[in-house]
Amino acid sequence: MSHHTLKDAISRAIYAEIGAMNFYSRMAGKIENEEGRSRFEQLSGDEKGHRDTLRGWYARLFETEFVEDEQAIKSSEIGDIEISGQAGAIEALDIAIEAESKANDFYLAEAEKAEDPELKKMFENLAEQEKGHYDLLTAERNALTGGFYWFDMDQSGSLED
Repeated sequence: MSHHTLKDAISRAIYAEIGAMNFYSRMAGKIENEEGRSRFEQLSGDEKGHRDTLRGWYARLFETEFVEDEQAIKSSEIGDIEISGQAGAIEALDIAIEAESKANDFYLAEAEKAEDPELKKMFENLAEQEKGHYDLLTAERNALTGGFYWFDMDQSGSLED
């Protein structure tokens, strides 16, 4: 992977993480239910950790600090999406579930391209964490809609021996 492509990939990832962090923080501010608010605050904190990890890699690889551009943050995946109080939790969860799925796919693709074993591992770890967020949000959505999470899991195979 060329430095230019890698630099673009890490920059894109940083902006996506900032956008997700901000989205989750805004949603936490709108949720009245303490447990729901706490979950979105935790997700925001997780995304902040991802951003910090990526910023560290950026500085290490390119020997310069990453400088955030406010416009790039707003144009990131969910950076400037606003959910009205009327729209509710389901819409916010749907947006977050889709974003986490895309983040997982992005990090898996970047892991495949990474030549540095440490960088590859970092992308794989981020993909795994985003998959965990996806699973959590899917379970949360299903709990709100009365669905059964285990019916939604992508498992083929018999339930019987």
